[in-house]
Amino acid sequence: MTNTDGKSPRQRWQILFRRGEPALRVRQADLLAEFERAFHEAGLPLSTTNAAHPRARLKFAASLPLGIELEREVLEAFFDELVPMEEIQAAAALFPDGVELVDAREVWHGFPSAASQLRAAEYEVTVRGDERLTDEALRGAVVRLLGARRLPAGRRRGESERRADAGDRDLRPYIEDVEVIEVDEAARTAQLRMVLRLDPSGAGRPEDVVGAIDLPLKVERAARTRLLFVDTPPVAR
Repeated sequence: MTNTDGKSPRQRWQILFRRGEPALRVRQADLLAEFERAFHEAGLPLSTTNAAHPRARLKFAASLPLGIELEREVLEAFFDELVPMEEIQAAAALFPDGVELVDAREVWHGFPSAASQLRAAEYEVTVRGDERLTDEALRGAVVRLLGARRLPAGRRRGESERRADAGDRDLRPYIEDVEVIEVDEAARTAQLRMVLRLDPSGAGRPEDVVGAIDLPLKVERAARTRLLFVDTPPVAR
């Protein structure tokens, strides 16, 4: 059964999940619908909104980019009755291929939503270059990147194009940190760790950061390894 009398849900869960192949290019709305299907098929009493056209009370902490592996994403789910952990795990067995349950925690209703506490995300990125990609060259390029006061970057479709925001955007405020993990000069590849801002005001994207490094590099693989919060939700601690 679902909530149809206007009462508040009885229980709130935070679901920590992983997304990989073959689900890398499943759109956010479609993945949310897959979670809703799994909960319903498992017989869980998923709560709905009290709008004219009710929707399941499910919400991701962050927007899900296409084509990027996600290691520790947060989904908040509300239920009209108390649901034990075993039933959450049973529903997880019905998740689509490429989506796996990592952990789940029941959360006090008064705790702020995960989305409202989101501030940044951590990424691991594999890049490929040419003969100019050396350990020394890449580390120097990253130092210059972090030392830049401004990093012009083109706007993406859907971003504000109001007159006050016209022109290139500045990428620098979206970059908290970039670190060189490893450089394989023979293979002309390198591993980078990035911490990029991710909140309602905007988001940094690994491919944009790689494009701002003053070496000819291309992204081969990107994974969002974890979300970072102002006040970390219980499931992500």
